[in-house]
Amino acid sequence: MASLQLKSLVKDFQAVRVIHGVDLQVHDGEFVVFVGPSGCGKSTLLRIICGLEDASSGDILIDGQRVNDVRAADRELAMVFQSYALYPHMTVQQNMSFGLENIGTAKGEIDKRVGDAAKLLRLDTFLQRKPTQLSGGQRQRVAIGRSIVREPKIFLFDEPLSNLDAELRVSMRGEISALHRRLKATSIYVTHDQVEAMTMADKIVVLRLGRIEQVGAPLELYNKPANQFVAGFIGSPQMNFVAVTAAADGSVAPKFGGSVSVPGVRASAGTALTLGVRPEHLLLHAQPGALALPVTVSQVEQLGGLSLVYGTLPGGDTRITVQSAGQVRTAVGDTLTAYAPAEACHLFAADETARSLREHQP
Repeated sequence: MASLQLKSLVKDFQAVRVIHGVDLQVHDGEFVVFVGPSGCGKSTLLRIICGLEDASSGDILIDGQRVNDVRAADRELAMVFQSYALYPHMTVQQNMSFGLENIGTAKGEIDKRVGDAAKLLRLDTFLQRKPTQLSGGQRQRVAIGRSIVREPKIFLFDEPLSNLDAELRVSMRGEISALHRRLKATSIYVTHDQVEAMTMADKIVVLRLGRIEQVGAPLELYNKPANQFVAGFIGSPQMNFVAVTAAADGSVAPKFGGSVSVPGVRASAGTALTLGVRPEHLLLHAQPGALALPVTVSQVEQLGGLSLVYGTLPGGDTRITVQSAGQVRTAVGDTLTAYAPAEACHLFAADETARSLREHQP
C-alpha cells in the first residue's frame, strides 16, 4: 500500500477555480472519505489524484514521489466508479481478468489473482455468469474485484453505492469496510452521504466549494465541529440552529426568552451568535441550566424504537427537530418544551464557516 500527500493543490476550469489550494495527508492503510454537498469538488479532487484531470498547480505525491506528470495508467491506482462499467458480453471472470490481460500478465498469475479476489468477495460461484445474471450488489463486487486484481497502491471509490437501493447500500457499506480491514489497503472514498462517511471512515475530509473545512475522525467531527457548516453537515438528523444574543453575564439568549451558559465560551454582550444543538441531545423533561425551547409540532415520525418530532419555535421562522428514544405521544399542532442541556450546546459566529467559539465540545 501507499501514502498520499496533496500540497497546495489548485484546479481551474478556464477562469473558474474549483479547487482552492488543498493540503492533505493520507497515511498508509487509512480509509479516508471525502464528503460534502454536490459541487464541493470531491469528485474533481479524486480525478486529479488518479490522473484523469490535471492539477493547475500544486503537487500530488504517492509514497513521497511527485506524480503530477505520471500517466493515470502508471500511477498504480485503481478506481471504482459510480456506474459498474462492466462489459455485458463478458463473464465475471473475464471482466475481472481483462485489465491484467491487456498489460500482458501471465495467465497463471491472472487465474490466481482472480480466484483470490473472487473468494474474498464471495464471487467464486458466479465466475461464469454475465452481469445481467447478477444482482446490483454482486455487480458492484465485481467492479471492486476488478480493482483488487490489479493490486494497486491506493483504491479510489467514486460514490460506488449511489445506484443501489437503501437496504443494499447498508449491506455494501459493511462489505467494503470489512474488505478494507482484511486488505489493509489505503483507500479514498467519495460520497455525498454523511452516514456512509460516519460509518466507514478512519478519517473524514469535509469539503465545501473546493476548500477543506475540517479533517478528522468521524466522532471528532461530530463532537467538535470546526464551524457551523461542518456541524450542520455531519450528523443525522441535522443539528438544530437557533439565533441567540450574548449577555453581559456570559450566557446567551434567544429572542423568545430563556438563556443558557455554554461551557468554555464567552462573547461580548450584544454579539449576535448561533446556538447549535443536535436533535438527539434535546430532552423532553426539565433539567437545571438547560435552555427551554417551546416547540409547536408540525410533524411526527414514529419509528418504533425512537420518535422524530419536527416543529417551529415562537415566530415560526426557526425549525427544530427533536429525536427521542421510545414513542413520544404528541400530535400536529401540540406545543411541547424541549430542553437543550448547556453541555450539549455549541456556539458559532454568524458566518457559518467561522471557527466554532467553543474550545471544548461534549
